[in-house]
Amino acid sequence: MKVVKKTGIVAGAVVGGVIGGAVSVIGRVSNKKIVDNVGESVVDSLIYFGGIAGNLASGATDVLVGNIREDIQQVDEGIDDLKDGGKMLVGNWVHNAKLIIGETGEVVKGAVHRDPEAVKDGLKTIGQIAAVGVMTVGAIRLKQDGVQEIEPSVEFDTNFDTNPMDGDNDIEGVE
Repeated sequence: MKVVKKTGIVAGAVVGGVIGGAVSVIGRVSNKKIVDNVGESVVDSLIYFGGIAGNLASGATDVLVGNIREDIQQVDEGIDDLKDGGKMLVGNWVHNAKLIIGETGEVVKGAVHRDPEAVKDGLKTIGQIAAVGVMTVGAIRLKQDGVQEIEPSVEFDTNFDTNPMDGDNDIEGVE
């Protein structure tokens, strides 16, 4: 059910474009780069969330239709899509936790070294994470000061590493 997967991504892009685009325009008009970054991050994050939702919906549809038609191959494909969607979801949670922990560490380091800029930058990033997370149901792909931290992708790779201890942030998902 590739159509269902693509529909999820397109829906994420449309909703992200409306919500994130509006926030980004507000940031540009008010000349507030952080608000613009939040808007752009919302677009990227909702496309990613659409990919996850599309993968899960496609898997559930394949399992249901495959069982009705008694098509074992379609059921197996659906189960694989559901597994991939679950991996993406867990990978997203791990990524978000690493992002929050890393930024919290930066704030603490800045406080210990009496570096107000580091504390300010860390708190700004944590604020962006919170704002994007609220608007995107926790699917966070953060943009900071014109640099994309994690490249979102419309074509997702389901063979990603979910080990949170290896320092690798290559979390992507749907085919």
